[in-house]
Amino acid sequence: MAALWRGDGDQDQGGRPYQEDSWALRTLPDGTLLAVLADGMGGHAGGAVASKLAVDAFLKSIEQGQSLAEGLQNANAAVKASAAAKADLAGMGSTLVGVLVKDDEARWISVGDSPFYLVADGKLERLNADHSFVPQIEAMLERGMITAEEAANHPNRHALREAIMGEPLKLIDEGKRKLDSGATLLVCSDGVESLDHKKIVAAARQPVRHLLDAVLAVGKPHQDNVTIIKLDRQA
Repeated sequence: MAALWRGDGDQDQGGRPYQEDSWALRTLPDGTLLAVLADGMGGHAGGAVASKLAVDAFLKSIEQGQSLAEGLQNANAAVKASAAAKADLAGMGSTLVGVLVKDDEARWISVGDSPFYLVADGKLERLNADHSFVPQIEAMLERGMITAEEAANHPNRHALREAIMGEPLKLIDEGKRKLDSGATLLVCSDGVESLDHKKIVAAARQPVRHLLDAVLAVGKPHQDNVTIIKLDRQA
C-alpha cells in the first residue's frame, strides 16, 4: 500500500511590521505533495514581491510537469524580469525551498538559508545546505579562531552566499531521501531558528500553529517572519 502524505502550513509576521515570506502547498495529479517556500529580502516591497514571484513561478513550472531544477531557474528568471522592469525593486531577492514527497521518498531543491528539516526518532536533521555564512562562522568557532560570543554576533551571520536575485545561480542544493513511516518534514523560513532544536522536535507532531506559537513564545526582540510547512508521512 502506498504511503499517504498530509500537509499543513501557516505563517506569522512575528515582530516585523510586514510579511516577506510566501509559501504554497499542492497535491499534484499523481498524488505527489508539493511544498514551496520563499523568504524575501530587499525591504518590505521588494522582499514580498520577490518571494511571491519565486513561489508562483516555481509552482507553475512543477504543475506543468517540469523538473525541480527547471522550476528554480524559472523562479530566478521571474525575479530578474520584475526587478529589471521596476527601478524600486532593484536588488530584491529571496531564498527558495521546493519539496516533492511521494510514497517513501522526498526530493528537494533549495537556494539560500531557509531550512528543510527531517524529524524522526526524536531527532532533528537538516536535509538541505545552508547558503548563509553560518557554516563558515561555526567552523571558525570550532577551530578556536573566534569566541562563542563573536560567533553569535558576527556581522555576516545572516548574510547569504546565494539567493534568487536574477543572477546565475552558483550554489544550488538538490537531493533526495528515503523516509520511514511516521517521518515529519518541516519546510521553514529562518525565523523558526529562534526555537531550539529540542523544542522544534517536541512541537513537530502538533498542528503548525502550535509550532508557530512556540517560536513566538520565545519572545525574541524583532522576531523575524516565520513560515512553516509540515509534511507528515502516514503508514
